[in-house]
Amino acid sequence: MKECVQPYYLQDGEVRTCDSFDIRLINEGISVYEVVRLMDTKLLFLEDHLDRLHKSLLLAGLDPLKEKDIWTDLQLLLAINDVREGNVKIVLNEKSDGTRHFLIYFVGHRYPSESDFRNGVKVITYPFERKDPNKKIWRPGFRMQVAESLEKAAAFEALLTDSDGFIREASKANVFAVSRGTILTPPDNMILPGITRSRVLKICKKLGMPVVYNKLDLKDIGVFDAMFLSGTSTKVLPISQIDGFPVVSDNPILKHISEQYDLTIQEYLNLVNHS
Repeated sequence: MKECVQPYYLQDGEVRTCDSFDIRLINEGISVYEVVRLMDTKLLFLEDHLDRLHKSLLLAGLDPLKEKDIWTDLQLLLAINDVREGNVKIVLNEKSDGTRHFLIYFVGHRYPSESDFRNGVKVITYPFERKDPNKKIWRPGFRMQVAESLEKAAAFEALLTDSDGFIREASKANVFAVSRGTILTPPDNMILPGITRSRVLKICKKLGMPVVYNKLDLKDIGVFDAMFLSGTSTKVLPISQIDGFPVVSDNPILKHISEQYDLTIQEYLNLVNHS
């Protein structure tokens, strides 16, 4: 899949064509990034993404970007590309010699189908543990290897497992389990806390659903009432199979959380439309 997928992108505030996009700009050196979903011409939860980008840059020891410059470039990107839906990637890259580049562009995406939301998706496990989980850093080698594994298994997503066989997160999403009315999810210090995940946790609190923060044991898959992913592209997505092992995807609690998350999205979009 091409990295830059629309006609134009921005590099250091300058408009360029995606045909001229040089992948080395993000693959070499260190790249701290965010991916924001564009829905009906509105950037979903943009403020939260920019806040996490700022934190990632500080954790990576990089000078932060001016939020005003990011907003300006985002508005220009949307103006020059006639797009209503998609994913926008914001990247700050710094080379070993201190050279910096700021890029904003539309990136390829895969959204779940209605059938996926209704029936759940097939996932696999993949042994990988982030050493710095709270920093959103681009890892091209890891991304390529995961993509190859997913294609080989015809799976939607990969659950990342640590050396003890516990599930911490997914390659592009966070992971939850439902067990006897309780929501289980790994603790913040072991994962990249997702923007969608934070909304799901607020929904659980609002609905009075208890949440337990702990790594998910692969051995417990058979006893969980349900498992699901949360993410920018996935939203709240049921899991139906892990490494060929069936998982219940038709669960009323999971369905209720998913419905509430869709309402949260709509409320946000309505607020943006009137601001």
